[in-house]
Amino acid sequence: MPPNFAEYYDAVINWKKRLAREMPLLEELARSAGPRVLMPGCGTGGHVVALARRGFRVLGLDADEDTVAFAQERINQEADAISAAGGEAKVSLLKMEQAGELGPTYDAAFCLGNALPGISGEGQLLASLKGIAGALRAGGIWLTQNLNYDLRWREKAHWFPLLSGETAKEEVLLVKFADYEQETINFHAMFLVREKAGAKWQSHARSSRQVPLFRSLLAQLLTRAGFGKMRFWGDYAKSPFDPARSNDLLVAAKKLRAALI
Repeated sequence: MPPNFAEYYDAVINWKKRLAREMPLLEELARSAGPRVLMPGCGTGGHVVALARRGFRVLGLDADEDTVAFAQERINQEADAISAAGGEAKVSLLKMEQAGELGPTYDAAFCLGNALPGISGEGQLLASLKGIAGALRAGGIWLTQNLNYDLRWREKAHWFPLLSGETAKEEVLLVKFADYEQETINFHAMFLVREKAGAKWQSHARSSRQVPLFRSLLAQLLTRAGFGKMRFWGDYAKSPFDPARSNDLLVAAKKLRAALI
Protein backbone atom coordinates (compact mmCIF):
# COMPACT_ATOMS: atom_id res chain seq x y z
CA MET A 1 0.00 0.00 0.00
CA PRO A 2 1.23 3.55 -0.69
CA PRO A 3 2.14 5.62 2.36
CA ASN A 4 -0.63 7.69 3.93
CA PHE A 5 1.30 10.87 4.73
CA ALA A 6 -1.76 12.52 6.26
CA GLU A 7 -2.05 9.72 8.79
CA TYR A 8 1.67 9.84 9.53
CA TYR A 9 1.74 13.62 10.00
CA ASP A 10 -1.26 13.47 12.30
CA ALA A 11 0.33 10.68 14.35
CA VAL A 12 3.32 12.81 15.40
CA ILE A 13 1.22 15.81 16.49
CA ASN A 14 0.42 16.09 20.19
CA TRP A 15 -3.02 17.56 19.60
CA LYS A 16 -3.89 17.99 23.27
CA LYS A 17 -0.77 20.06 23.90
CA ARG A 18 -1.01 21.96 20.65
CA LEU A 19 -4.65 22.96 21.02
CA ALA A 20 -4.11 24.02 24.63
CA ARG A 21 -1.42 26.41 23.39
CA GLU A 22 -3.15 27.70 20.25
CA MET A 23 -6.91 27.69 20.81
CA PRO A 24 -7.14 30.61 23.29
CA LEU A 25 -5.86 33.04 20.66
CA LEU A 26 -7.85 31.47 17.82
CA GLU A 27 -11.06 31.59 19.83
CA GLU A 28 -10.40 35.17 20.93
CA LEU A 29 -9.92 36.34 17.36
CA ALA A 30 -12.84 34.33 16.01
CA ARG A 31 -15.25 35.60 18.65
CA SER A 32 -14.21 39.18 17.91
CA ALA A 33 -14.79 38.65 14.17
CA GLY A 34 -17.86 36.44 13.85
CA PRO A 35 -18.96 32.81 13.63
CA ARG A 36 -17.83 31.98 10.07
CA VAL A 37 -14.23 30.76 10.01
CA LEU A 38 -12.18 29.68 6.99
CA MET A 39 -9.10 27.51 7.47
CA PRO A 40 -6.94 27.37 4.31
CA GLY A 41 -4.26 24.70 4.50
CA CYS A 42 -6.29 22.99 7.22
CA GLY A 43 -4.28 19.77 7.19
CA THR A 44 -5.83 16.86 9.03
CA GLY A 45 -8.59 18.96 10.56
CA GLY A 46 -7.66 19.22 14.23
CA HIS A 47 -8.31 22.96 14.38
CA VAL A 48 -11.44 22.70 12.23
CA VAL A 49 -13.02 20.32 14.73
CA ALA A 50 -11.78 22.23 17.78
CA LEU A 51 -13.34 25.48 16.56
CA ALA A 52 -16.56 23.77 15.48
CA ARG A 53 -16.84 22.22 18.94
CA ARG A 54 -16.80 25.78 20.28
CA GLY A 55 -19.79 26.75 18.17
CA PHE A 56 -18.14 28.20 15.07
CA ARG A 57 -19.09 27.41 11.48
CA VAL A 58 -15.82 26.28 9.97
CA LEU A 59 -14.72 25.38 6.46
CA GLY A 60 -11.29 23.81 6.06
CA LEU A 61 -9.49 23.89 2.72
CA ASP A 62 -6.60 21.72 1.58
CA ALA A 63 -5.09 20.79 -1.78
CA ASP A 64 -4.20 17.18 -0.84
CA GLU A 65 -6.86 14.51 -1.35
CA ASP A 66 -5.62 12.15 1.38
CA THR A 67 -5.45 15.00 3.86
CA VAL A 68 -9.00 16.12 3.08
CA ALA A 69 -10.23 12.54 3.45
CA PHE A 70 -8.51 12.23 6.83
CA ALA A 71 -9.99 15.54 8.01
CA GLN A 72 -13.47 14.47 6.89
CA GLU A 73 -13.20 11.27 8.90
CA ARG A 74 -12.20 13.30 11.97
CA ILE A 75 -15.24 15.52 11.44
CA ASN A 76 -17.49 12.47 11.11
CA GLN A 77 -16.21 11.07 14.41
CA GLU A 78 -16.90 14.37 16.19
CA ALA A 79 -20.25 15.08 14.52
CA ASP A 80 -22.37 14.66 17.67
CA ALA A 81 -20.18 16.94 19.79
CA ILE A 82 -20.07 19.56 17.05
CA SER A 83 -23.85 19.49 16.66
CA ALA A 84 -24.38 19.75 20.41
CA ALA A 85 -22.20 22.88 20.49
CA GLY A 86 -24.19 24.47 17.66
CA GLY A 87 -21.14 24.45 15.39
CA GLU A 88 -20.52 23.25 11.87
CA ALA A 89 -17.44 21.66 10.30
CA LYS A 90 -16.80 21.06 6.63
CA VAL A 91 -13.71 20.40 4.55
CA SER A 92 -13.11 20.92 0.84
CA LEU A 93 -10.43 20.04 -1.71
CA LEU A 94 -9.50 23.55 -2.78
CA LYS A 95 -6.28 25.51 -3.31
CA MET A 96 -5.81 28.78 -1.44
CA GLU A 97 -5.75 30.83 -4.62
CA GLN A 98 -9.24 29.47 -5.41
CA ALA A 99 -10.71 30.56 -2.07
CA GLY A 100 -12.09 33.77 -3.58
CA GLU A 101 -14.61 31.61 -5.45
CA LEU A 102 -16.38 31.20 -2.10
CA GLY A 103 -17.27 34.89 -2.09
CA PRO A 104 -16.65 37.44 0.71
CA THR A 105 -18.66 35.55 3.29
CA TYR A 106 -16.18 34.62 6.06
CA ASP A 107 -15.46 36.60 9.22
CA ALA A 108 -12.01 35.15 9.94
CA ALA A 109 -9.40 33.02 8.22
CA PHE A 110 -6.60 31.12 9.96
CA CYS A 111 -3.62 29.55 8.14
CA LEU A 112 -1.43 27.71 10.63
CA GLY A 113 1.40 25.20 10.88
CA ASN A 114 3.88 26.95 8.56
CA ALA A 115 1.68 26.27 5.54
CA LEU A 116 2.38 29.46 3.57
CA PRO A 117 6.15 28.99 2.99
CA GLY A 118 5.43 25.68 1.23
CA ILE A 119 3.67 27.58 -1.58
CA SER A 120 6.33 27.61 -4.24
CA GLY A 121 6.89 31.25 -5.14
CA GLU A 122 6.02 34.87 -4.52
CA GLY A 123 3.56 34.97 -7.42
CA GLN A 124 1.68 31.96 -6.11
CA LEU A 125 1.92 33.25 -2.56
CA LEU A 126 0.35 36.55 -3.59
CA ALA A 127 -2.37 34.75 -5.54
CA SER A 128 -3.10 32.61 -2.47
CA LEU A 129 -3.34 35.62 -0.18
CA LYS A 130 -5.61 37.40 -2.67
CA GLY A 131 -7.78 34.28 -2.79
CA ILE A 132 -8.15 34.27 0.97
CA ALA A 133 -8.86 38.01 1.00
CA GLY A 134 -11.58 37.38 -1.57
CA ALA A 135 -13.29 34.96 0.82
CA LEU A 136 -13.28 37.42 3.74
CA ARG A 137 -15.82 40.16 4.35
CA ALA A 138 -14.57 43.72 4.72
CA GLY A 139 -12.95 43.98 8.16
CA GLY A 140 -12.51 40.22 8.41
CA ILE A 141 -9.57 38.94 10.44
CA TRP A 142 -6.64 37.01 8.99
CA LEU A 143 -4.09 35.12 11.10
CA THR A 144 -1.13 33.15 9.86
CA GLN A 145 1.49 31.29 11.91
CA ASN A 146 4.80 30.41 10.31
CA LEU A 147 8.36 29.81 11.43
CA ASN A 148 10.62 32.81 12.01
CA TYR A 149 12.55 32.75 8.74
CA ASP A 150 14.51 35.88 9.67
CA LEU A 151 16.19 33.66 12.26
CA ARG A 152 16.12 30.35 10.37
CA TRP A 153 17.72 31.82 7.24
CA ARG A 154 20.52 33.30 9.33
CA GLU A 155 21.22 30.09 11.28
CA LYS A 156 20.57 27.68 8.37
CA ALA A 157 19.97 24.67 10.61
CA HIS A 158 20.01 21.39 8.69
CA TRP A 159 18.54 18.95 11.24
CA PHE A 160 15.49 19.30 13.45
CA PRO A 161 14.16 17.45 16.53
CA LEU A 162 12.87 13.92 16.00
CA LEU A 163 9.10 13.48 16.37
CA SER A 164 7.34 10.22 17.19
CA GLY A 165 3.84 8.82 17.43
CA GLU A 166 1.68 5.93 16.32
CA THR A 167 -1.31 5.09 14.16
CA ALA A 168 -3.75 2.30 14.92
CA LYS A 169 -1.34 -0.22 13.40
CA GLU A 170 2.10 1.39 13.15
CA GLU A 171 4.82 3.16 15.07
CA VAL A 172 5.93 6.38 13.37
CA LEU A 173 9.13 8.43 13.56
CA LEU A 174 9.57 11.71 11.66
CA VAL A 175 13.05 12.91 10.71
CA LYS A 176 13.19 16.46 9.32
CA PHE A 177 16.11 18.14 7.58
CA ALA A 178 16.72 21.01 5.17
CA ASP A 179 19.09 22.16 2.43
CA TYR A 180 19.54 25.84 1.63
CA GLU A 181 19.78 27.29 -1.87
CA GLN A 182 20.37 30.89 -2.89
CA GLU A 183 16.75 31.97 -2.40
CA THR A 184 14.79 28.91 -1.25
CA ILE A 185 14.91 26.02 1.21
CA ASN A 186 14.51 22.39 0.24
CA PHE A 187 12.71 20.81 3.19
CA HIS A 188 12.63 17.04 3.60
CA ALA A 189 10.37 14.91 5.83
CA MET A 190 11.32 11.25 6.19
CA PHE A 191 8.86 8.98 7.97
CA LEU A 192 10.14 5.73 9.46
CA VAL A 193 7.25 3.36 10.10
CA ARG A 194 6.79 -0.22 11.21
CA GLU A 195 3.93 -2.38 12.34
CA LYS A 196 3.58 -2.56 16.12
CA ALA A 197 4.17 -6.31 16.07
CA GLY A 198 7.84 -5.55 15.50
CA ALA A 199 8.14 -5.69 11.73
CA LYS A 200 11.04 -4.09 9.90
CA TRP A 201 11.21 -0.33 9.63
CA GLN A 202 10.28 1.21 6.29
CA SER A 203 11.02 4.75 5.11
CA HIS A 204 8.80 7.15 3.17
CA ALA A 205 10.09 10.59 2.21
CA ARG A 206 8.41 13.75 1.02
CA SER A 207 10.23 16.93 -0.03
CA SER A 208 9.03 20.45 -0.67
CA ARG A 209 10.53 23.79 -1.61
CA GLN A 210 9.94 26.61 0.86
CA VAL A 211 10.12 30.34 0.38
CA PRO A 212 11.86 31.97 3.38
CA LEU A 213 8.92 34.12 4.39
CA PHE A 214 10.66 36.99 6.16
CA ARG A 215 8.60 39.45 8.17
CA SER A 216 9.17 42.22 5.62
CA LEU A 217 8.19 40.01 2.67
CA LEU A 218 5.04 38.73 4.36
CA ALA A 219 3.98 42.27 5.29
CA GLN A 220 4.53 43.40 1.70
CA LEU A 221 2.51 40.53 0.24
CA LEU A 222 -0.33 41.03 2.72
CA THR A 223 -0.49 44.72 1.85
CA ARG A 224 -0.67 43.92 -1.86
CA ALA A 225 -3.43 41.39 -1.19
CA GLY A 226 -5.57 44.04 0.54
CA PHE A 227 -4.76 43.51 4.22
CA GLY A 228 -3.72 46.10 6.80
CA LYS A 229 -3.68 46.94 10.52
CA MET A 230 -1.09 44.19 11.01
CA ARG A 231 0.09 42.92 14.36
CA PHE A 232 3.24 40.78 14.62
CA TRP A 233 3.71 38.27 17.44
CA GLY A 234 6.37 35.71 18.32
CA ASP A 235 3.98 33.13 19.79
CA TYR A 236 0.35 32.37 20.56
CA ALA A 237 0.63 34.30 23.83
CA LYS A 238 1.04 37.47 21.69
CA SER A 239 4.64 38.13 22.77
CA PRO A 240 6.23 40.82 20.57
CA PHE A 241 7.96 39.38 17.52
CA ASP A 242 11.75 39.40 17.84
CA PRO A 243 13.49 38.47 14.56
CA ALA A 244 16.60 37.41 16.46
CA ARG A 245 14.89 35.22 19.08
CA SER A 246 11.31 34.25 18.31
CA ASN A 247 10.74 30.71 17.09
CA ASP A 248 7.55 31.65 15.21
CA LEU A 249 6.09 34.61 13.36
CA LEU A 250 2.36 35.18 13.76
CA VAL A 251 0.66 37.95 11.82
CA ALA A 252 -2.87 39.14 12.51
CA ALA A 253 -4.36 41.54 9.95
CA LYS A 254 -7.68 42.88 8.69
CA LYS A 255 -9.07 42.91 5.18
CA LEU A 256 -9.26 46.56 4.28
CA ARG A 257 -10.02 46.88 0.59
CA ALA A 258 -9.57 45.36 -2.83
CA ALA A 259 -6.19 43.84 -3.62
CA LEU A 260 -3.53 45.91 -5.37
CA ILE A 261 -2.72 44.95 -8.95
